[in-house]
Amino acid sequence: MKIIKRISVVGIALGLSLALTACDPPMPEDIKIAQAEKVVRCAEGSGEMVVPEAISDLGIGWADSLASSCSNMTLTTVDAPTESSVLVIGDSIAQAQQPAFLNVPFAIDAAVLVVNIPDVFEINLSAPTIIGIFDGSISNWNDAAIVADNDGLELPDLKITLPTMASKAQKGALAFWVKSLTGEQLDLSMLKDSTPTDETSLALPEIEGAISIASYSSALLNGSSFASILTVPAETQTAVLASTETIYAATTQLVSEKTSGIQLKIDSKLKPQAPEGSSEAALPYQAIFTVNLALLGEDSELTRTLARFLLRQDSQGTIASGTMLPTPEFARILAVKEIEKGLPAAADLPTE
Repeated sequence: MKIIKRISVVGIALGLSLALTACDPPMPEDIKIAQAEKVVRCAEGSGEMVVPEAISDLGIGWADSLASSCSNMTLTTVDAPTESSVLVIGDSIAQAQQPAFLNVPFAIDAAVLVVNIPDVFEINLSAPTIIGIFDGSISNWNDAAIVADNDGLELPDLKITLPTMASKAQKGALAFWVKSLTGEQLDLSMLKDSTPTDETSLALPEIEGAISIASYSSALLNGSSFASILTVPAETQTAVLASTETIYAATTQLVSEKTSGIQLKIDSKLKPQAPEGSSEAALPYQAIFTVNLALLGEDSELTRTLARFLLRQDSQGTIASGTMLPTPEFARILAVKEIEKGLPAAADLPTE
């Protein structure tokens, strides 16, 4: 039997003492959402979920939390898809043995430029300089353009070694930001698409002088040095380093495209917003990309129920303690609505 378990959710204070009647106005959407988070949907069965290495500890926590909430539903985590996988977070979908019947936004990550320059742990790169590095017109780390971006910093006479691969999402995120800053296309067509198993090597390039494109989450996990991006060439005060604050600022510029499915994109015209408790927004690091949650195989109530659990506000809240950021609330709500299309209405389910 399918059930929902009622729980108390810390931090959701409705403060409502009104009893809604047929004469009352429709319940506001934000209150509906808050009430939906007061219950945990449960189903019978078990599922397997693929979790990226950068948030593998969170995957274990979600599985434990589910086990404590739903006695007849379990979730196990693995680092690569198998024929039993029903949920995949991130790029491992490319290796999935079953097709996805639904993809929804789950988290936010960013593309960073990791560098391996001896004794250089901080470096700035402007968008025109990045274009020059990847088109080959800038081939040495002591090039005048790089020196200018770094306020005259003495840099070694060292050849720049380009990567041979990068993930499709990371290439797209970096190219988008570079084009928005310069109006010019960053050509990364020479880089083949990487897989999740390549992520550690991209975050830790071994060759001195190497530059690579990696995810922010993997770079943090591996303690890598990555470049700040100058939004104005040679103006060091415009440097934006990927961080929780700067990536969050960019997420507040995300909007949903009117296409099939849920597609998020940055609207640079939107003013970045400060996080709750802060009075000023950081400069946005706009090379961000969506980490999707894919639901695999046959469309089933169990798979949708497991996915719905991962998109609860409390489950999403734990992402902020890791190396990624949770998807914006408006996108989470859109994702929940897509998932719940295949589930009974909560009001129709018995409670424990």
